[in-house]
Amino acid sequence: MTNEDMIKAIAEVTERAKSNTHRIDELFDSMVALNRMATSLEVLATKQNAMAETVHIINSKVSAIESRPMRRLGVILGYIFAALCTALAGAFVGAHF
Repeated sequence: MTNEDMIKAIAEVTERAKSNTHRIDELFDSMVALNRMATSLEVLATKQNAMAETVHIINSKVSAIESRPMRRLGVILGYIFAALCTALAGAFVGAHF
């Protein structure tokens, strides 16, 4: 190999090294961005799980609140029934004694 061939080969290797270094730098930047995105996705998944738990708790509370009027209605109907029975018993006792 002559000096000119060696100089040419060294120049080619140097250019290839520069190109590879540039590509490695671009890949590193992409890797950093991908790592940030993965971290953000993990945070979002954690927040979504927390929100799902909160929604479940709120849903159970709403169900309990929705069932209360029916219980209140049952209590009110019980009071009305007791009042009617008391009135009828009073009328019966008043009419016979």
